Amino acid sequence: MIRFGGSAVGVSEAGRTPAGIRMAVWLLLGAALLSVAPPVFAARPRTQAPRPAAADPRAAAKEVAGPATPSWIVISASTGEELSSQEPDRPGAPASMTKMMLALLVMEAVKEGQLKLTDPVPTSRLASKMGGSQVYLKQGESFSVEEMMAALLIGSANDAALALAELVTGSVEATIQRMNDRAAALKLSRTKFGSVHGLPPSPGQNGDVTTPRDMARLGQELLKYPEILRWTGRAEAPFRGGSFILRNSNRLVGSVSGVDGIKTGHFREAGYNVAATAKRGNIRVIAIVMGAPTNQARFTEAARLMGEAFNRFVEVTVIKAGAPVGADIRIPRARGPFRPLAANDVQIVVRREERDAVKTSVEIQPDLRAPLAKGQNVGALVVRVGEREVARTPLVAAG
Repeated sequence: MIRFGGSAVGVSEAGRTPAGIRMAVWLLLGAALLSVAPPVFAARPRTQAPRPAAADPRAAAKEVAGPATPSWIVISASTGEELSSQEPDRPGAPASMTKMMLALLVMEAVKEGQLKLTDPVPTSRLASKMGGSQVYLKQGESFSVEEMMAALLIGSANDAALALAELVTGSVEATIQRMNDRAAALKLSRTKFGSVHGLPPSPGQNGDVTTPRDMARLGQELLKYPEILRWTGRAEAPFRGGSFILRNSNRLVGSVSGVDGIKTGHFREAGYNVAATAKRGNIRVIAIVMGAPTNQARFTEAARLMGEAFNRFVEVTVIKAGAPVGADIRIPRARGPFRPLAANDVQIVVRREERDAVKTSVEIQPDLRAPLAKGQNVGALVVRVGEREVARTPLVAAG
């Protein structure tokens, strides 16, 4: 019995059954046609090689970056310097990483005194009807800003996102507009928000779009608030008096040395995203991975990228704000020499082998005359690695 697909053709040892005869006829006809038909490759030049199979773009990405990850970037959290990247400006959907911008607006409102972490956040009917990841808020119930932020950043709760958005500006639409205004102020030129939570857009709705580079810059701004790491650095946290447990979807927290935040994001079209930060020694890095093919791939890639950054780079503190710089300087009409002061801290991130190549020089403004006011700009401290300028800060008079 020979099977073709799901049907069976019976053949006797002599091939004399009707089914066997029919099969023989078809085989003879096929052979005759092949004997008169020209070969398929006859018109092809003899020197032309067979066309290779189309390359799998995910396989190509895997060769470059480990798991098949379309785009990523690693930066120094303190300086913003790019340490490594792969297509960091390729646009994609951030998914729940969108909540990072909402969290920034909340923390800025707290800093400006518009909100307190103890303020109640009421739940509207709209927030109570929110789907996806949630803490099952009921219309009319309230939780503090502190509790809602934990729900937002640890549990990635979409209902908490809507409740916080309504608290910040009075409406979801106004908060989306403020998110986009803040993105523009931070020069996140390839970022546009269409939601406060990052869910896939409904028909006719604008979706969220960003890039790894923009997300890294957003993460850098967000880390100015220590509370963010207090929330996102926890594997789990109680909610609703402990009857509900928030579980962090960032598997790097608690499993990779130094990792203490920030946010994950995923839906089918977006792929698997993660914004991760870690600190080892005196250096903190931020890694953004967008569009990984699997949940594990995003974490594997982020851990690898951060590990490589820690191995290859060091952070060097060049000078502290207020420290005297250079030799004594004499200017006309002054009673004596003075030494300018650094206006700001200067920290740089360099490759380990470049640490000893860091050098500084002083540029003093021409035509300075006494008296000098306290804090008056008198020049600049220039920092170079070899011959390459990497940083500069103003120099001021002590007064």
